[in-house]
Amino acid sequence: MAKLFIFLSAFLGILTTLISAQSSPFEMVTLVKIDYTTAELAEHYHRLDVTYKTINATAIKAAVLVPKKLAASNKKTDAPVVVHFHGGGLIIGTSLEPAFIADWVTQLPVSTNSILISPLYRLLPEANAPETLSDISSFWSWLHTSLPSVIASAYPKINTNLNQIITVGESAGGYLAVQSALLFQEKAKIKAVIAQYPAIWPDLAAWGSLPLPDPTNEAVIKAGKVIDEYLGNLTGTEIRTDAPYPDRWEFTDAALLSGRSFEFWGDETDIAQSGLGYALNVSRQWGDKLPGFWVLQGKNDGMVAQAGTEEFLARLKGVHPGVEVKYTLRPGLHGFDALYGLDKPFIAEGVRWVKGFWLRGKN
Repeated sequence: MAKLFIFLSAFLGILTTLISAQSSPFEMVTLVKIDYTTAELAEHYHRLDVTYKTINATAIKAAVLVPKKLAASNKKTDAPVVVHFHGGGLIIGTSLEPAFIADWVTQLPVSTNSILISPLYRLLPEANAPETLSDISSFWSWLHTSLPSVIASAYPKINTNLNQIITVGESAGGYLAVQSALLFQEKAKIKAVIAQYPAIWPDLAAWGSLPLPDPTNEAVIKAGKVIDEYLGNLTGTEIRTDAPYPDRWEFTDAALLSGRSFEFWGDETDIAQSGLGYALNVSRQWGDKLPGFWVLQGKNDGMVAQAGTEEFLARLKGVHPGVEVKYTLRPGLHGFDALYGLDKPFIAEGVRWVKGFWLRGKN
């Protein structure tokens, strides 16, 4: 009942404003979810924001959340770790982006007495894709060298169990979760990856099969102007790590509509080094050290196509025939699982599968 009250209060609190502004149903639902998720996180977690990397005097931070019931315990506890990467096309979003993160993801650490961490990273177009991945690499190094002391200093009875780490992410965050295992597994030591509709690799054949935007279309022309104006105002020295929805949504929407998203990933070499082929080639050295992969996909996803996700899985299996994969394909659009809790049967089934790797040492 408490959750229902929070959700309804948030809905009623902003509904009048949204209707008067003639906002779209998507905006209405998303803004309600932001209020609801923000309230849920505040209710169940203590939060620390810690710098894990500094570039040109710009601190790149990670949100470290400890469940309140775990912090209140009087006994010594080994706490597993859940690392969350936020979605947003590598362009928008923030730690634990409340517009995108699924309810069941925020519930999982509470239900398992785990530490939840969600790092920021350099966003496009101020950065390129390899720079973003460099931040992810730095984050994994920081986690293994510094997180235990961060937790111990604030919560002396909690021991950070670095032998029980999983990573989860939605959309672009799912891409970063998978890339973490393929590129950085030696340092990351991930037990399982949960990737929600992650197939944004630029070298997927699925992207080449899509029709090109009509350059004479008025909406496409407008989108191009939005992009050109934004890029024209950059000096080349900016660093952007935080853009909570709806900040920069117009620019992100323009990138999707115009088909220019990969333009921001960098030059041909940058794009190649951020692709699936490159990551799979690097991953050959990990052999049987790869984690299990639980991949979720909506059948009606218009942003990350089912064909792309299934191409990723086929190519993963092609290089690593023995890797364990659970593929959950469900009816629904992009973010189809966002409002589901851990009690949803297909979510509960997937979480049980992940726990076999994560908490019971299957691999």
